[in-house]
Amino acid sequence: MTDPLVVAGAGIAGLALAAGLERRGGAPYVLLDERPELGSTGGAITLWPNAMAALEEIGVADDVRRAGHPISAGTIRTRTGRLLRSVDLARSIAVLGGPLVAVRRGALIEILRSRVRADSVVLDRAVRGYRREGAGVQVLTDGEPLTAAALVGADGYRSEVARVLHPGLDETYAGYPAWRGIAAVGGLEPGQLWGGRKEFGVVPLPGEETYWFATAHEPAAGNATDQLAHLRDVFADWPDPVRRVLEATGPDAVTRNDVMDRALPRRWTDGPVVVIGDAAHAMRPHLGQGGCQALVDAAVLARVLASAGSATAAFTAFEKLRRRPTARVVALSKAAGRAINAPDALHRLTRLAPDTLALRSLARVGGTSAYPWTSVVEE
Repeated sequence: MTDPLVVAGAGIAGLALAAGLERRGGAPYVLLDERPELGSTGGAITLWPNAMAALEEIGVADDVRRAGHPISAGTIRTRTGRLLRSVDLARSIAVLGGPLVAVRRGALIEILRSRVRADSVVLDRAVRGYRREGAGVQVLTDGEPLTAAALVGADGYRSEVARVLHPGLDETYAGYPAWRGIAAVGGLEPGQLWGGRKEFGVVPLPGEETYWFATAHEPAAGNATDQLAHLRDVFADWPDPVRRVLEATGPDAVTRNDVMDRALPRRWTDGPVVVIGDAAHAMRPHLGQGGCQALVDAAVLARVLASAGSATAAFTAFEKLRRRPTARVVALSKAAGRAINAPDALHRLTRLAPDTLALRSLARVGGTSAYPWTSVVEE
């Protein structure tokens, strides 16, 4: 029997890669995940046109559109409600190459999983590293090592595979956590509010629900036992819809994660081993590109695996295609965080940049032009 391609992690990146391999009729694979069951506590995700192009190639874009909510152009306001920027929807779609789509992370996971063979996902088995062995790989797990033809580390920010590729990866706390949640309130327009080194954003979901996200400077780890009550205090004097959204959120619908700046691994590949998604290029959340870039990685890797003569050749080609673009997005996401956390007086300068210029900058990050192949569907 041919040794399988092992994918460490059955999150968005790993499942999307497997779905892409299934669509292309690729080599046998198995996904290992440390969790006892799949799912998501991450609320929702906003999929930019680059991610939707990747989902077209994987073959699930229509399913995601049906499960999600198209996003109209939003606004950016100060914490006092003063308008900083409002973008016309038609112009946004024309420049970016399509609308953004908001969908619950759990729904996206289920759509991707539905395209993957059920017996290819092994839960409660973590990947702890690897050893090169001849032309293949010994994948180190919680149980017995697994012999594999190749290994893809899609195991997230704290990737064990990345830490073998680059021992001692540096990381530093950005100075603030990111909170995310789902509120039982509908009919809101997408938008963000900035001020006082804080940020609060809302994104409508299907039905009477709204996805929201927030950041505020405070020590790492935090000591609040009730994160929702803490946020209601932090944003107590902010304008509508902040208070309304937080009041409509249940305590179990809130997550908090410290935002970390982690160094990029010196290399993404080691022969028949590669890392993708957050394992390769963890980034701050402010441009909404973490999950989007993971989906692009998965679609690109599935394509090159189908055409390359070996996994090693495919992984080398993948790194060449994706390393420079994602390094740029990592840097821009960090810069966006600094801009949002700048003194309030500097926020007013954002009004000086023409909408067309701002949209073109975003198009290079998350538009269809940022996808490696713009004619994405191969029949």
